[in-house]
Amino acid sequence: MNLNVDKPQTFIEFLPISIFGAVMGLCGLCFSWRLAQKMWGLGYLTAELIGFLAIGCFIALTCAYVAKIVTYPSAVKKEFSNSVSVCFFATFIVSLLLMPGILLPYFRQLATGVWTLGTILMFLFAWYVLRKWIDNQQKPEDALPIWVLPVVGTLDVPIVGLNLQNDGIREICLLFFGIGLVFTFILLPVVFSRILFQKPIPISIQPTLLILTGPLSLAFSCYERLTGTQDIAASVFFYFNIFLLLLLGSKIFLIPKTCPFQVSWWSVSFPLVAITIAAFHYAEHQPDLIHQGIAGILLVLSTLIITYLFAQTLYLIVIGKFVPVE
Repeated sequence: MNLNVDKPQTFIEFLPISIFGAVMGLCGLCFSWRLAQKMWGLGYLTAELIGFLAIGCFIALTCAYVAKIVTYPSAVKKEFSNSVSVCFFATFIVSLLLMPGILLPYFRQLATGVWTLGTILMFLFAWYVLRKWIDNQQKPEDALPIWVLPVVGTLDVPIVGLNLQNDGIREICLLFFGIGLVFTFILLPVVFSRILFQKPIPISIQPTLLILTGPLSLAFSCYERLTGTQDIAASVFFYFNIFLLLLLGSKIFLIPKTCPFQVSWWSVSFPLVAITIAAFHYAEHQPDLIHQGIAGILLVLSTLIITYLFAQTLYLIVIGKFVPVE
């Protein structure tokens, strides 16, 4: 009798840290609907329901991942030590930075505490990943879009932080804005170089190319909030990012083809809502039909994509096919 037959992975053992990208997407969608409510008087209840769904998902996924740490520590260690998969740990930290935006109208002190924890973790994580890259020679083919998550994720700190209005927070936000913006200009050329001069990225992870639209969306929103103006630099960030979305947006339609289920599908959600939020902010200063139309189209698209991803993920979990068969 062969006693060495590999057992199939359980749900907990398979659960990747990248699933927290779903929380990021839902948080951003909540913010988008709040802006739609502010601009057009739409979706107050929709926004709050999405927000608390995001918090519920975060709690459930955190409990599940803690169970994985306790039950399968070697699997977590392997995920964290890999130079590619380690980048996805940023999704958990960014979730901590975004959820306070949902909590702020209801629980200000809790929101401030969660944001502070996320800010500290983001600084330490960005430092750790950069040191890991510097101390170990990286392979050109490993320069994937997810490389922007650990360091450029620092741009998420001011998104909610500037709403807290506590002493010293503006300077903290400026610190993280500077780190994120400069590394955006460093890492985007590296990733585009890999795309242009290395072998093509597998179709199953090509939707992650949309991650490349995220940094400039966040940079635009942070810059506008920090300066209080929408000048030519802000317009450059916004319009180039719209062009980048048009260039890479077709990768969304590869999602149904990347079967079996890929958790990387969720990687398209936050970049979409980030550019949707940027479009709403831009339309506040340019309230013409075209710019409001862009914001509206992006809101509908983001809502449809995230609804599809959520329904597909929940369906596969319920029928027991969330874990791919190897």
